[in-house]
Amino acid sequence: MNWTPGSPAITALWGLDPAATFLNHGSFGATPRSVLAAQARWRDEMERQPVLFLARRLPALMETVRARVAAFLHADPAGLVPVQNATTGVATVLHTFDWVPGDEILLADSTYNAVKQACRALAERYGVGVVEAKVPFPLTSGAEVTAAFAAAITDRTKLVIVDHVVSATGCVLPVADILAVARARGVPVLVDGAHAPALLPLDLTALDADFYTGNLHKWLCTPKGTAILSVAPRWRARVHPVAISHGYGTGLAGEFDWTGTFDPSAWLAVPDAIDLFEAFGPDAVRASNHALVRAGRVEIAEALGAELPHPDDPSLYAAMATIPVPWARDASGRALGALTGALYEAHRIEVPFTSYDDRVWVRIAAQLYNKPADYTRLADVLRTWRG
Repeated sequence: MNWTPGSPAITALWGLDPAATFLNHGSFGATPRSVLAAQARWRDEMERQPVLFLARRLPALMETVRARVAAFLHADPAGLVPVQNATTGVATVLHTFDWVPGDEILLADSTYNAVKQACRALAERYGVGVVEAKVPFPLTSGAEVTAAFAAAITDRTKLVIVDHVVSATGCVLPVADILAVARARGVPVLVDGAHAPALLPLDLTALDADFYTGNLHKWLCTPKGTAILSVAPRWRARVHPVAISHGYGTGLAGEFDWTGTFDPSAWLAVPDAIDLFEAFGPDAVRASNHALVRAGRVEIAEALGAELPHPDDPSLYAAMATIPVPWARDASGRALGALTGALYEAHRIEVPFTSYDDRVWVRIAAQLYNKPADYTRLADVLRTWRG
């Protein structure tokens, strides 16, 4: 398929507000019109005869989609199950272990707040310790991250949780190296790949994480509420969904495909999103998006008079990047949300402000509907705007 990022023909594939500059694909993604239409067709078909569809047809349909998603992610379909989002995937894994007081969960200080909160709740209930490895940022290399995790593993570490892509900074972490360190110590690892599917080329079989969860609705642009949990063979007999239903005891697919009545149309439309992504060319999409962010982060940093937080190394970032905002003070998530909202109200630019290491950052993202002028517009606004 011949295409130019940000061209009218490409932008029209999405239903985004043309009056807004949308630089926040990373938060929830954005689903193309054709994929939404496929979802609507599945929903209409379901509603023609709900019992026939849900009780008799759905198991085979789910198996077909599972095989397609597994092929896309180079995963074993026998260990791949649908979950609503990566947060649910994390919760599922946390409920897999028999926790006792004194056990420790190791994660990074940059770990997504929802995951931190899930671990906090577990700690309060079972007396589990939550240890945070200090991930340096600004960052010079992935080796610094691996070293931080290696130094924080102890004899009490029962589970390591590592982000594949850090939400607050957009940095890609060296999960394969961290897995190797943990494996040498006999500690299982959950990779929180909330942003990773389609953003990065994944081979989950080669990676061989104990557990891997990731959203499809972000960078694969599937309908909201579509995510995966991949479970290594050594753990499959122990993993069960948080909501137990009729399939209990029948294996991963039987248990996770049906956890109670739900609308499967989003999951059934996933192959349409894969078709579109593959028609564009995955390598070409990733290269285009990275190029937009690469140039955009330099332009915005110059406008703010700020230094970039890591080298221009493609192993450290993909289609998201952060730039420090010198005039902004570190603040609560609510305050940063208000700052994000204020920028949108004043200039119709959707881009998040994040906080990490006592500093405020603006995080840009790129998808095919973006163009260089979007980042120039943000840079021009941030030269003088102070919230």
